[in-house]
Amino acid sequence: MDPLSQLFAVYIQAATNNIADHYLDSMNTTVTTKSLIYHGTEIRFQHQLWKIRLKSVCADFEQYSFKLSKCTQQAKAMFTELCTQLSSKDNLNQKGRKQSNMYCNASLSYKPMIAYINEPEHKTAQELKQKECNLMILKAMQNSSEEVIKQKEKACSGTNKIKY
Repeated sequence: MDPLSQLFAVYIQAATNNIADHYLDSMNTTVTTKSLIYHGTEIRFQHQLWKIRLKSVCADFEQYSFKLSKCTQQAKAMFTELCTQLSSKDNLNQKGRKQSNMYCNASLSYKPMIAYINEPEHKTAQELKQKECNLMILKAMQNSSEEVIKQKEKACSGTNKIKY
């Protein structure tokens, strides 16, 4: 291939890539992961076709209820704030308007997970005795030796449990 043809082929390829990239970016056809810091909390989520995938919001904290709760509440507030900020601007381009709609829709539809973590309640003496009785019943089911049965009867005496 002569140099002029190569140059023309490179030019056509670059123009085609630029058009394809612009189209993909404006239509948001690929899943995009975002990570934003909001009031000291890192909030990760995915979006595609200018819609936030609600199940992806703070998904990296699924195993930690308290952190997940904090992250999802912060995400809800962030979506609302971004919606307000972007909606108030008059000179947004098409991509900005789509982002504004995306955050406003998420602000309305996203439900944060709220977890309250309390200290466990103290058990009464009767509840502790019933717990010990239940454990001995289980042990007696696994081992029917006379010694275990006596331990079970001793642990369950005075409780309102059905004796097995």
